[in-house]
Amino acid sequence: MCGISLLINKNSQAVDGAIIKKMNDKVIHRGPDDEGYYHGGAFSFGHRRLSIIDTSTAGHQPMQKNGDCIVYNGMLYNYIELRDELMQAGFVFDSGTDTEVILASYQHWGVDAFRKFNGMWAFGIYDHSAQTIVLCRDHFGIKPLYYTASANWFAAASEIKQFTVIPGFKAVLNTGVALDFITKGWLNHTNETFFSGVQVLGAGHYLKYNLQTHQSVITRWYSLEESVMTITDDFQKATATVRNLFNSSVQLRMRSDVKLGSCLSGGIDSSSIVCTVRRQETANNYFATFTSCYQDKKYDEQEFSDIVTTATGFRSVKVFPDLEQLFTAGHLDTMLYQQDQPFATASHYSEFNVFKAAGANHMKVMLDGQGADEYLCGYPEFFTAYICELLSDGHLKKAGVAIRLKGENEAGMLPAIKELLKVIMFYPFIKFMKRISGKPLYPWLSNKGRVGLKDRQSSIIAAGIRELSIRQVACSSIPYQLHSEDRNSMFFSIESRLPFLDHRLVEYTIGLPSHFKISNGYSKFVLRKALPELPESVRWRKNKLGFAAPDMEWVLQNHAMIRKELRLAIKETPFFSAALTDRFDQFVNGKLGYEPIYFSAMALNRFCKIFNMQYQ
Repeated sequence: MCGISLLINKNSQAVDGAIIKKMNDKVIHRGPDDEGYYHGGAFSFGHRRLSIIDTSTAGHQPMQKNGDCIVYNGMLYNYIELRDELMQAGFVFDSGTDTEVILASYQHWGVDAFRKFNGMWAFGIYDHSAQTIVLCRDHFGIKPLYYTASANWFAAASEIKQFTVIPGFKAVLNTGVALDFITKGWLNHTNETFFSGVQVLGAGHYLKYNLQTHQSVITRWYSLEESVMTITDDFQKATATVRNLFNSSVQLRMRSDVKLGSCLSGGIDSSSIVCTVRRQETANNYFATFTSCYQDKKYDEQEFSDIVTTATGFRSVKVFPDLEQLFTAGHLDTMLYQQDQPFATASHYSEFNVFKAAGANHMKVMLDGQGADEYLCGYPEFFTAYICELLSDGHLKKAGVAIRLKGENEAGMLPAIKELLKVIMFYPFIKFMKRISGKPLYPWLSNKGRVGLKDRQSSIIAAGIRELSIRQVACSSIPYQLHSEDRNSMFFSIESRLPFLDHRLVEYTIGLPSHFKISNGYSKFVLRKALPELPESVRWRKNKLGFAAPDMEWVLQNHAMIRKELRLAIKETPFFSAALTDRFDQFVNGKLGYEPIYFSAMALNRFCKIFNMQYQ
């Protein structure tokens, strides 16, 4: 895993080497093992290397081959198979890296090569014969790639902070993105960023930049929606296929020349990875699991992670995040800087500390369970969508049975019904009543914020489980989680690998019937059936937490400090009214429930000050 930089001078003059080096220096954490540069007339590449495959100097980047040049961040898991195919076509390789395989693949197949790749990547290739630069991103955007343009420059990079050293660049807050964040909690749901004029290259897209005309064209090379087919396999065959695809995904992601471990929350996703690694016997002697733990049992999953580590025999490293250090140790500002955007909960701090511990244990590669919830129906909204599907198809009895079984597996049938009615009827009713009564949905929003919100017509609403899965993978939950995962892991110079985001597994599972994924009151039913090696108490556990954190308790314990932060947010940003602290005081006094806006407002204001943001 690495950091890449690209700078093009639109005036067709040589790029100042000092600028590209400053861009590179901003992401030393992404690649502490090596740095390199390529100067090609009116453009320059920069690279920071985290050595994973073929750690010798043969893997130095930027890498040149037959006049072309590549800078690359990622891991091509099927590089061995592609290298063998290319060798049969006459290609000769000078290294054992996947980097060289990507460049040779492009030279042999052109942009059609991207469809042959199984992995995560963001790269730039200089095609000397066409005088173009091709930027490309993987199927789901696991690896980041941003770009920005001005009258004099076109630039691309792994992290937005790299652009701040370019002459003439100004950090201006994207008001629409900020409003989406504080009102809806949305992050990374479009190609816009919190920095006005900075775009993220979309997942499954490539950008071709013509160095002679200085024109660029973006093309989609992969569409999840078009790749998902309706699967007609029976449940037994579907279970076997899910098992085979998951086994293949894990096995490919164990390819490494350095120390490797896994995050372990105690939920079925990360537990599936760890138990599969044990059964495949692919772990090296250094393999270990890393778990975020809290003394408060409401946020603690040690009971389940201990069951998994006992069953597998892997070394267990437990991390106990101390939320007090968010301020006292300056970790909140550190995280906001590394994320290049604010975030809405302290759960990021749990993930931050897990990767910190992994780095302290000299891990260079970590597996993680991100991605399964979005297409195996792990979130509560999927159960609501499933019931709605049954009702719309006239299956009233099946809907009743599904609600009863869910209630038996969790807190009882009545709470299950109440939760369903809240989503289907209560929350929409409250919004409707506020709208017709003239009461604002967001009473703490300033007048300027309300004006901006009226002009913001963005939506990620989906109907049905299949569409909901595609939306969550493509433009809501997954892009946000991938952003957080990348920054938290790479800050500690760790490559994070996600077996559940193998495109073959994602496409097949989304295409399965809904009742294969939600059945007998359980979500992820087909996965639970596909992995009998999971300890039974984990395989059939009722609820999961993930890397949760006690936000509300922490805010209450530090209410005086948080209130001070909220007053600063009202004063220093254009988005909040005095109602923000009024509602906070009512929360502290027990008159109102906790609202995520308290953390979000504080985070947004601190983020803007860190980057010296200007407001539009």
